[in-house]
Amino acid sequence: MHHKIRLLVSIVVLVFLAGALVRLVSTSGHDQPTAKLLRSKVVHTAQSNYVSALGYLEPAGDVRVLAAPIQGVDGSPRLKTLNVEEGQVVRQSQLLATFDTIDRIISQQNTVAAKIASIKTQLAVLESETNRYRVLSREGVVAEADLESRELRLLQLKADLKQATAELSQLHTEESYSNLYAPMSGTVLKINARVGERPGQKGVMEIGANQHMEAIAQVNEDDIGFIRLGQKVSITSENGSFPQKLVGTVVRIAQKVSERKRLTVNPAADSDTEARTIDVRIAIGPGDMNAVRNLTGVKIMATFSK
Repeated sequence: MHHKIRLLVSIVVLVFLAGALVRLVSTSGHDQPTAKLLRSKVVHTAQSNYVSALGYLEPAGDVRVLAAPIQGVDGSPRLKTLNVEEGQVVRQSQLLATFDTIDRIISQQNTVAAKIASIKTQLAVLESETNRYRVLSREGVVAEADLESRELRLLQLKADLKQATAELSQLHTEESYSNLYAPMSGTVLKINARVGERPGQKGVMEIGANQHMEAIAQVNEDDIGFIRLGQKVSITSENGSFPQKLVGTVVRIAQKVSERKRLTVNPAADSDTEARTIDVRIAIGPGDMNAVRNLTGVKIMATFSK
């Protein structure tokens, strides 16, 4: 009898231990996702210490769009020569291009210059003759009417000379419009017209004073509260245009919200173009300037520490 009681107690203890073991294993299995969730929250919290934004590089100085002269109903003239290419460094007053009006203007200049030379020759002869007639008129040798006729002719030639000189001056002005000169030293960023074409609304070319470069980061409006003037920014290339990580400083925050600028020609590769963003200008440090001087328009990723 006692043997049966001991056996029954042993079975109960075994069942109890087995149940405890099952509960322990079950609890251990549920703890694993909880740990994973906690780790996920930690990572998320670490990531939220930064704000990232796509952007692009552009010159910090002026960017000029150089247009062709407009000539009445004919519109802009055609390009005759183009003396530079994209990416070329130019100096102020350098000849960049000429228009097909130059040949006509030079021909007219030559015609008017010849006319002026002829008038001056006639004036020299007539002035000498008129001076002689003045002497003869005082002596009564020639009629006063002959002297007056020459003096009137002399006045007419002087008027013709003045008009021709003004016409030549106007042609020199028009010649300056037939040549396109660099308004400043910088780099040719983009050429919008080629030889034989009439430049459109985009002008002939764009020139930027790229001695200093800036990054324009398009920050989502939800994140703009984390951006401040003087904030340090890490800048990397989205396509390997420059290998190193650049360091910049926020120098201006736009006061206007706008749609994000499309940074590629492929809409599928440039998602979320309708996002509302604010442009943040980032000055690039002088030590990194040489690496990006000729990279206007290159796509970048800017990372701001909160």
